[in-house]
Amino acid sequence: MSQRITVITRRDIIDAIFESETLYYGRLEETEFLSRVWELDSIPSTDNRFPNATGDIWQHTVNNNDWDMDWVFHDPRFELMTGDDETFLRFLCETVHPVVRSDTTECAALSQLYNQYLRADGYQLSERTRISGKPVYSGRFIGNHTTPGIDSVRETFSGADIGYITQQITRMESAVNQDPELAIGTAKELVETCCKSYSTKEGNPGLEPTTYPNL
Repeated sequence: MSQRITVITRRDIIDAIFESETLYYGRLEETEFLSRVWELDSIPSTDNRFPNATGDIWQHTVNNNDWDMDWVFHDPRFELMTGDDETFLRFLCETVHPVVRSDTTECAALSQLYNQYLRADGYQLSERTRISGKPVYSGRFIGNHTTPGIDSVRETFSGADIGYITQQITRMESAVNQDPELAIGTAKELVETCCKSYSTKEGNPGLEPTTYPNL
């Protein structure tokens, strides 16, 4: 079990989740969500009225709702701030799982948000498979490297369709080491689509993006 993801990165991601007003558990109750990552019935309760974590989490997040919104990130039973990378990444992947969150655009934006911070420690979330046509993400180690070209694309097209942009950038980031041809093809498609969009807005719908021969 590795611990490459620093407390700084974890804290940045947690802060970003709450700044974006995102409920990490999506459309589920917190006990239902957390049971996808941990065996709650095997984790001790902090409330002596209940035999395990399932009971006390339900009591304090559903019945009474008297725990802070970020309680899980500081609860030592789950070690999200100090534990192994695999558990932290699995937690993040579950927040963008189709069962938890139905909006694929929101999932793509969240995974991109996570990747902004994870890359500093050599990790990223990328699409592993699909369920009912919706992406399922997994965390993987990509090494510590920079991709200035992708960073430039993100900055250049930051004002365009956020769902499409984040989807394409995530695809490029996932493919840049494993399938460079896919990354290049995706970059071309992104540039062409954005150029057509911008030219249409400027009143030149027939303008073709022919000034990018080196892509």
